[in-house]
Amino acid sequence: METLLGDIRYGVRMLLKTPWSSVAALLTLTLGIGANTALFSAMNSLMLRPLPVRNADRLAVIAPKLEGDDGYNKFSYLEFRDLRAQTETMSGVLAYSLAILGLEVAGRAEPIVISEVSGNFFQALGLEPAAGRLAFGEPAEKPGAEPVIVLGYTYWKKRFNSDRGILGQSVKLNGRSVTVVGVAPEGFHGLCSLVDIEAYVPLGVKRLWSQNDDLWAKRETRSLSVLGFLKPGVSLRQAQASADVVIGRLLRQYPEAEKGISLRVIPEPLARPEPDASAGLVVVGLLFTVLSGLVLLLACSNVANILLVRAVAREREMAVRAALGAGRIRLARQLLTESLVLAVLGSASGLALGYAISRLLSSAHVEALNVPLLFDLSFDWRVFTFAMASTALTAILAGLAPAWRAVRSDINQVLQENTCGRSAGAGPSALRNAAVVAQMAGSLVLLVIAALFLRSSSNAEHADLGFDPRQVLNFAMDTENIGFEPPRSRQFYRELEEQVSRLPGVTSVSLASFVPMGYVNNTYPVYPEGQTSDANAQAFIVQFAAVDSEYFATMKTPIVQGRAFNTADTEKSPPVAIVNEAMARRFWPRQVAIGQRFRTKDAATTEIEIVGIAKQGKYGSPAEEPAAFFYLPQTQNPTSYRVLQIRTATTAGTLIPLVERKVHSLAPGLPVFGVETMEQTLEGGNGLLLFRIGTYMTAILGMLGLALAWVGVYGVTSHLAAERTHEIGVRMALGADRRDILKLVLRQGSTMVGTGVFTGLVLTFAATRGLQNLLMGVSPADPLTFATVASLLATTGMVACYIPARRAMKVEPVRALKWRQ
Repeated sequence: METLLGDIRYGVRMLLKTPWSSVAALLTLTLGIGANTALFSAMNSLMLRPLPVRNADRLAVIAPKLEGDDGYNKFSYLEFRDLRAQTETMSGVLAYSLAILGLEVAGRAEPIVISEVSGNFFQALGLEPAAGRLAFGEPAEKPGAEPVIVLGYTYWKKRFNSDRGILGQSVKLNGRSVTVVGVAPEGFHGLCSLVDIEAYVPLGVKRLWSQNDDLWAKRETRSLSVLGFLKPGVSLRQAQASADVVIGRLLRQYPEAEKGISLRVIPEPLARPEPDASAGLVVVGLLFTVLSGLVLLLACSNVANILLVRAVAREREMAVRAALGAGRIRLARQLLTESLVLAVLGSASGLALGYAISRLLSSAHVEALNVPLLFDLSFDWRVFTFAMASTALTAILAGLAPAWRAVRSDINQVLQENTCGRSAGAGPSALRNAAVVAQMAGSLVLLVIAALFLRSSSNAEHADLGFDPRQVLNFAMDTENIGFEPPRSRQFYRELEEQVSRLPGVTSVSLASFVPMGYVNNTYPVYPEGQTSDANAQAFIVQFAAVDSEYFATMKTPIVQGRAFNTADTEKSPPVAIVNEAMARRFWPRQVAIGQRFRTKDAATTEIEIVGIAKQGKYGSPAEEPAAFFYLPQTQNPTSYRVLQIRTATTAGTLIPLVERKVHSLAPGLPVFGVETMEQTLEGGNGLLLFRIGTYMTAILGMLGLALAWVGVYGVTSHLAAERTHEIGVRMALGADRRDILKLVLRQGSTMVGTGVFTGLVLTFAATRGLQNLLMGVSPADPLTFATVASLLATTGMVACYIPARRAMKVEPVRALKWRQ
């Protein structure tokens, strides 16, 4: 222990002896470890940290998949009930769904994110209340259940200032009275990752504001997410086999309702925020983990070069110590200890930087249509373990080369040198050159990926959306939030549309149940004419929107064939629809779609006639492939939730207070949410936000890599030029001019740069093969991107070589001849 402490003290003195190189190494490690720590804390929050529930390590998501649907679906209540009763490998099978309702207290209503949960929800999760009680019981799942509500801890603290007096009080949920019975524990935010659930109600309470009994009566009404705890000793494979048996049994019992359904059992962390068949979040997480790890390797390479230069300068010291009896392993340990001291200091400062970045991101308050999003990037033992592992890896990678050099040095040759040190020779020069080549190659990988994401983001921004988002203002509202019955709801929306259309600056007004790139997703199974739900072919799931006759004019969505909806399309007229171009091609290829008919839901529904074809658009994401979509008239398919869309001739923001006054004059207390321009909606989570985040993150990592490569090339070229100072003096004495010296140094540097760029191109071509699904409108092997980045990196590297080369050619021959390293 005393020897180790002595090595540490000596290492600190060596760092202080060369402060500038130590600061450069420390700053390099701070950036490398800081970037890795911040990214790992995000990965930890999204995919690794278990939920604060009992037996979280055994919690799994059960996800149904419908044949013909690319993604996972939900369960109906009847399916959930059967699954809970019949699965033998799981205990505590529970269900939940999300809804945005209106909570009114003391005459003030506001939107609230509710989780409608099964009766065993809190019991299965092993949660204890922060106040009041949580238990619901299985009877609470049925219509007519006790009207109670449990508040989320964060919401209780924010809305009620942690007042326990709210317990037992009556509040209005969607205009119906419910009693506050408890508060969820602190730290529990629900089971939907990224969403901070504000309250919980049992499934049966839904009957208060919904007269539709489909949830409890129809197997096709699917809205529930289902999770369960694996029983002790049960593997995921056994649970999957049991789920297959259950769905097979249900298929035999209910062949029509369960046709085409399969189940997948997924560990809960891998199903965040929702089960994803493409494992998109996992892929993106691994991508950024690899990229940030590459930045750390570049930082280690830079530090290794610095330490190698210092080790060469200290070879005589090491030789003397060896001559006095120090073993080679002892010398190597000393150098590794010095690199460990540097790594620990870099890790500490990097951890502080990562913590600051994580706190900054966690404090960001983000909402989408008044849905509070949760970014908890707080540090825990996993982050600190990762930091310690990074420290150990850094110490080994940075100290290995100088330690290896100390072990391999010829003591006699070093001591016979008539200098205080000696030239590095071929060995260390080769190591340093190889490190620079690796830095250039790694930087090229980072920069190409950053450039691909940048181009992809640019393509997403300029994609043809099928509508014009400029000067459109959105107001979302749901009349169920204040208990309006359907007739009153229709009258309210009709009067609101009329009054808003008369406001100054308004050119067009419409109402729709859907906003492109928004968060309301309505789908129906579609059966073209001649095919019903009992046919052999599986129905195709298609997204739709209920809109009014002015929608296409307001959104400037062209009708390419047929007509738009009009006042003749009423609840008494035959059902009609407008389909987009992808749906027309999907169901009626090489046919005229106008006049064709289809059914939705099941065979009992009335056939709907197609009266128009709308231009293809983007509905869920700017990057989506052309998707089938259809529109139904609001008059024939009224909804309580609607988005008022206003196209203006003036600045959209000036109309917000005027429109809100109109809303509240017609429906006092009605919460209005999602008040934003269509352009702001496009910047949200379903729009350009993820593209921007990906671009910023890869750009930062790419710039870090470029900076590290520049420093590496500059440092090595400078040192090589300094080593050859005496040779330069001899060359100049023999007649070489200054341009020859410039070429000499540049040639040496350009060899490293060129080799690094070529190696990087080969590695990048292989590394970007798996990025196709993450990019939009650009190939992972795009030649323009590769050529541009390679040229940029080569130019940057040559500039880094030119500075020391320029300095070398200005050396006076007389001084150069006298110079000895």
